[in-house]
Amino acid sequence: MERQDILKVDFAALRTLQYVHDLASFSKAAHRLGQNQSTVSYTVARLRKVFDDPLFVREGNGVAATDRCSDIVAHAAKFLEEFQGVARRRTFDPATAQGSVTISCNHYERMTILPRIIRQLRRLAPGIRLRVLSSSAVGEEQLKRGECDILIGPVQISGEHMYKRKIRTDRYVCIMDRNNPLTEGPFDFEAYQSANHVVVTYVGNWRPFYLDALEARGGMIRRMVELSEYGDLEGYIAETDLISTVPNEIAEMFSDRIVRLPLPFDVPLEVDIYWTMRTHRSAMQKWVRGLIAAEPDTVTALE
Repeated sequence: MERQDILKVDFAALRTLQYVHDLASFSKAAHRLGQNQSTVSYTVARLRKVFDDPLFVREGNGVAATDRCSDIVAHAAKFLEEFQGVARRRTFDPATAQGSVTISCNHYERMTILPRIIRQLRRLAPGIRLRVLSSSAVGEEQLKRGECDILIGPVQISGEHMYKRKIRTDRYVCIMDRNNPLTEGPFDFEAYQSANHVVVTYVGNWRPFYLDALEARGGMIRRMVELSEYGDLEGYIAETDLISTVPNEIAEMFSDRIVRLPLPFDVPLEVDIYWTMRTHRSAMQKWVRGLIAAEPDTVTALE
């Protein structure tokens, strides 16, 4: 192919290619991009001619990327991140700023972190719009595809042009009804294992860290109730023999009919925020990240 053909490729086409590659589906990519599937197909057909490669082949109900396609997407992703970062305006006045920020997180962050952020945004920067996505098990993909600007959670991700900042360390505690017999005796490891538990698993896509710590000690629990989020956990536990292991920040929200006891084994919950080169230099995004962290700026670039 002649060089002039390559130069005809625009950013939107490369972004479409990235979505089809990551989602392994033309229809899913079209849905995420808000386009018709025919538009996505036309874009990919044009790129096939430019790169002289099929790019995708049919595989079951989806498509599989060729090696050349994966290589192109890897380079394009870096380029798009860097260019968007350079193109963003550097000056920022919260009181007059107009813009939007998309945050991906789960129920824990929506309950313990976002209420404060929303109050501060309305008071300090009323022109900034906030969109919140559920990260579930796909937060990293959302961030790398540019679907969100900031990912918040107790997760570990890596990659070039990725940044993270620690915002808090929470700890798991055990909660139960005030009249639960377990409140009267020593609440040790054996008592913890013998209890009837409510386990929160976030739609089954995330395994609470305390379960790994428990099993590492050779322990196991009886899962009598499984929930997808904390929701009305207090109402489920009150006046029953059930107990639940939750982050302390969540436990502090319950009324005095619920007793909070230290977990017989210490399990920290490290919560970080992640972002990419696309927003790293944005003055507005940096200001919002500062609101979330509520502490001096300490940024780590990931390898």
